[in-house]
Amino acid sequence: MTILWYYDLRMNRVDIRELECFVAVADQLNFSKAARLLHLSQPPLTRHVQALEEKLGTKIFTRNTHAVSLTEAGVSFLEDARSILRHLDRATEAVRAFRPGETGRLRLAFIAALLDDKFIRLIQRFRNDHPGYRVEVSDLVAAPQMAALQSGDLDGGFIGIKPLKPVKGLSFTDWKQEPLLLVLPEKDPLNRVEKLRWQHLRGLLWVMLGRQEAAAFRQEISKIFDSYGLTAQIVQESNRAQAVLTMVAAGIGVSIFPQSVKYLIPSGVVFRPLPHPQPILQSVFAYRSGETSPALEKFLSLLKISAQNAA
Repeated sequence: MTILWYYDLRMNRVDIRELECFVAVADQLNFSKAARLLHLSQPPLTRHVQALEEKLGTKIFTRNTHAVSLTEAGVSFLEDARSILRHLDRATEAVRAFRPGETGRLRLAFIAALLDDKFIRLIQRFRNDHPGYRVEVSDLVAAPQMAALQSGDLDGGFIGIKPLKPVKGLSFTDWKQEPLLLVLPEKDPLNRVEKLRWQHLRGLLWVMLGRQEAAAFRQEISKIFDSYGLTAQIVQESNRAQAVLTMVAAGIGVSIFPQSVKYLIPSGVVFRPLPHPQPILQSVFAYRSGETSPALEKFLSLLKISAQNAA
């Protein structure tokens, strides 16, 4: 009975060509253009779409002599179809890039502002300890990292501060603590103040990482400001740490960053310790809950050792 059910399911399973045809038509909203894009004539394309609709048991396009549009079911199915094709492409690329002796891969992302010697040593040690794994590392801000983790495009990410609210399907582990620093233009009068106090920070103009891209970090800064009666008059934002530091160097405003950003800008700014008690940033590593691969399990073990040694 189980075997018969399995083969019955396979007979009604959507195939890749049908998905490709569906996505092409959805993108073009024109069967002729979609057929040219796929190097097909229009009749086979139409048959693929009709076969897909039969398997789904519903119409995914509304068609007349003048226009093509997605039905509600088509809109709902489109992102899943795109995701399936993306996963297939990534799997194909991974196999093509596979080298003799490799046993797997680990896909990681990091925020550029958190890239420092500790991060580099961590990646180097993992590669030395586990040469059979190919490590792929990309630079992404926190929000896209978490989306990529949820979709399966990443295995783990150094996202900075832990989100204030739970994120569906993700777990977090602490990995690094570092002080937050005030970033000033080189010629700012505050550089002549030997010991900064919180009242020195009142009335300043600020440039910051964008709230959407670095929500948890901005929330942490807001808590610090509220604690000491500061008002953040933010004159400009960017989603990249390098851009914010460049704005500071240009004299547009001042900013706050973790210590690890020092390497991002060689001159033009001065990093000063914030007044006592100096705020500390706790960074976390994010990964999908309950889906740890052998490579990720090994990396998490190494991460835990690294965090314990730094404590």
